[in-house]
Amino acid sequence: MTVHQGLTITDADHLSRLLRTGVVFRDCTFDEADLRDLDAEEISFEGCSLKTANLSNLACESLRIVDSNLESASFERADIHEADLGDCVCTSASFRDAKLNMSRMVDCDMSLCIFAGANLFGVDISGSRFRAVDFTEAKFDPGKLDKADFGMASLRSKVFKKRKLAGVIFTDADLSGCDFTQVEFDGCHLSGATVSEETVFDGADLRGAYISSSQLEMASLRGAIMTAAQAQDLLLAKYGIIISEDPG
Repeated sequence: MTVHQGLTITDADHLSRLLRTGVVFRDCTFDEADLRDLDAEEISFEGCSLKTANLSNLACESLRIVDSNLESASFERADIHEADLGDCVCTSASFRDAKLNMSRMVDCDMSLCIFAGANLFGVDISGSRFRAVDFTEAKFDPGKLDKADFGMASLRSKVFKKRKLAGVIFTDADLSGCDFTQVEFDGCHLSGATVSEETVFDGADLRGAYISSSQLEMASLRGAIMTAAQAQDLLLAKYGIIISEDPG
């Protein structure tokens, strides 16, 4: 089957014709291409540029995108469950109302992306960056998220119950109302995170988390496990205690 290489493609009709002879596109340019309403059984993009491309309403049973640039691309209302995205730059792309359930988005930069209304059930987002992303209106229930970066993201009311989180970054994230019941933290960062009285860490093991300036003292911590230093920091913050050495 033909591998399409080094081409510049600008519209869905052109792409549809090429798909008849091969589904693999390598080092091709789709910048600003109008690919709306495309329906394809299989597509593979390798090392391609799809900056600001419009793939709204894309329906694809087997979508693979690796080592590609998807900056500001639109996948709004796309039906691309079980898609495979790896080592891609997707900053500011829109996945509004997209069906991404059971997809793999590994080692990608998804910062500033839009996921309102998107289905993210069972996704593997290991090693990806979601800095400043608002997940409030997304169905967020990932299968794997080790080493994911949610710095400055909004994860309000999301449930992480009974997970083991390894290397996950929540620095400066909004964790208001999140449920971390019985979660085991390993090398995670909660520094500067925003929590509320509805945020739950009951039974969680926080010994492997960095919690400085996290306001964790506001959350429910019933039965939580932490180091003496962590507990001291939270008590000092909660009651406004100032420790001063005896001047004498």
